[in-house]
Amino acid sequence: MAKRIALIALIAVFIFSVLSITAFAADEVEWVEKKDAAKLYWGNTITVEGYEIKAEDFNENKMVFVSISKDGEKLKTSPLTAGLEFAYNDEIKVYAQNVEPNYEIITKDGKEFKTGNWNPYAELDILVRGKPSFDIDVETKKDTYDSKLTGDSRIDVTIKVKNDGEAKAENVMLTVDTAGLEVLSGKTKYTYTKILKDETVESINLTLKAPTPWEDTDFNITAKTTCVDIKDKKYEHVGSKIIKIEKKWDLIVSKSFTKERHMGEPVYVSVTVRNRGICDINNIVLKDSIISNMHLQKDTELDKTLSLKSGEIAEDVFKYTLIPERPGEFTFPKTVATFTLSNGQSEKVDSDDSEKIKIYGPYIEITKTVDKQQLNSGDELTVTVTTKNTGNVDASVTVTDTIPSEAKLISGETSFKQVLGSGGGSKTITYILQMHKEGEIKIPACKATFLDLDKYSGEVSSETPVVYVGTPMTLEGSSAQPEGSTESNQEKNEPSSQANTGGTEEDYGDTPGFGFFLAVAGILAVTGFMRKRRN
Repeated sequence: MAKRIALIALIAVFIFSVLSITAFAADEVEWVEKKDAAKLYWGNTITVEGYEIKAEDFNENKMVFVSISKDGEKLKTSPLTAGLEFAYNDEIKVYAQNVEPNYEIITKDGKEFKTGNWNPYAELDILVRGKPSFDIDVETKKDTYDSKLTGDSRIDVTIKVKNDGEAKAENVMLTVDTAGLEVLSGKTKYTYTKILKDETVESINLTLKAPTPWEDTDFNITAKTTCVDIKDKKYEHVGSKIIKIEKKWDLIVSKSFTKERHMGEPVYVSVTVRNRGICDINNIVLKDSIISNMHLQKDTELDKTLSLKSGEIAEDVFKYTLIPERPGEFTFPKTVATFTLSNGQSEKVDSDDSEKIKIYGPYIEITKTVDKQQLNSGDELTVTVTTKNTGNVDASVTVTDTIPSEAKLISGETSFKQVLGSGGGSKTITYILQMHKEGEIKIPACKATFLDLDKYSGEVSSETPVVYVGTPMTLEGSSAQPEGSTESNQEKNEPSSQANTGGTEEDYGDTPGFGFFLAVAGILAVTGFMRKRRN
C-alpha cells in the first residue's frame, strides 16, 4: 500500500513539474505585436505570417468566436470577450480589445427589440512569438593589402555581434572562417549561454598573417553564429568581409617626355623600368616604338633584354630624340615588357597608354592644278594654286610660282604674301598661260615659304602637272599624269632649289630642214646594216 501511495505521489510531482515547465516556457515567450486593434466583422479574415485569423461568429453577450488556421487547416478556435486572449502553440496569440454587437435595443410596451442591421465586429491585437536574429559586422582596417609592403603583413580583424532580433538567443556559438589565412593572435571559436534581445557582445579581435600570392587574390573572412530559441528551434546567421591581397611582383614601365613642343623643337624621350616587387625578375624583353608623325633624330635600338632584382631600377633603358613632322596632338605608343616569373607564369606589362604630346606650329599644304591636259599651240591654259594652313598656329606665307619657258603669262597673279590662320586658313590664286611650244610640257612646281611667330620656318612645293601641246605623245615611258592631279610636299626646314632648264623665247621649234637630213641619214644607215648582214 505504501509503495502504491509513493508511486501516485511521484506521478503527481512529475505532472506538476511538466505543467510548471510548460507554464514557465509560456511566460518566457517574447511576444511581438503585428496588428493593433485590427477590425474584423462577422466572417472576415486577416493573415499574419502565414496564419489566418477569422471572426467565425458573434453572440448577443459581446462574445466573438475566433479561429486560427494555416495552410487551409483550422488549428484552434476560442471564444473571446474584451480583455481576453488565447494562443496557439506559443507561436501566435490573439487578444480582444473590444467586441461590438453593433445594434441598438429599444423597449416598447415593456419589451426589448433590436433595431438596425446587426453587423457585429471585434477589434483584435495579433501577436507572434519573437525570434532571435544577429547582425554580424566583420571589419578590417583596410580593404586592400599590398603583400609587397612590410606594414601590410598583418591583418587586424574586429568582429561585432548584436542580437537585433525580437527574442533572446540561447546556446550561441560563434565561428570565424579566416579563408585559410594564418591566425597570429586571437581565437576563432566563442560560445555564449545566451544573448538577450538588443544585446551586443564584447568585440572579438584577431590578427591574421597576410600571404604573398603571385596574383591579386580576394579573401572572404566570415563569422557565423548558431543558436536556439526557447523552443529549441535552430538559427544561423553570417557576416563577412572581402579583402584583397595584391600580388608580390610588380614591374613598372614608365615613359617620360615633354608634354608640349613647337615644330622645329626636338622631343626627348626616356624609358625607365622598376621592379617594385619582392621577387627578382629575369630576362625582361623590353620593346618600344615610335609615335606617329615623328621620326628618330638618329638610329636607335628600341629592343632590349634586362634583369632586375627586387627593388632595382633601370633608368633610361631607352633614351632617344624625336623630330616632329607635323603639328597636332598625338598619343605615345606603349612600351611593352614581357617576361616569365620564377613560378613559370608568363606576364606582360605596358607603359601608360594615355600619354599625349601636343606639337604646335603651322602645316602648309600647296596644290597646283590645270584646267586641261591636252591643248593646241596658242591655246590658253588656266592654272590654279591653293595654299592651306592645316596646322594649329598662324603663319606668314609667301607663294611664288614660275612660268614655264614654253608659255606666256596672259593674266592673273603668280604670287602672294599673306598670313594664313590655323585650322584651315587658305588662299587661292589663278592665272592664264598661252602655250607656244608643242610636246609634253611639265608645269614647274609652285613654292611656298612660311614663318610663324616662334621663328619656325620652312618651304613646301606642289607637284608638277603635265600637259600635252599639239599631238599627244604615246611613246613608252611617257610620264602621263591625270589632268589637274597634284599633291603637296611635306614641310622642309631648309628650302630646296627649283632648277629652270627651259630655253629662251626664240627657241620655239626645230631648225628648218634639219629634221629631214636626220631622217635620210637614219634610213641610209639602216640599209647599209641590212646589206652587211646578208653578206
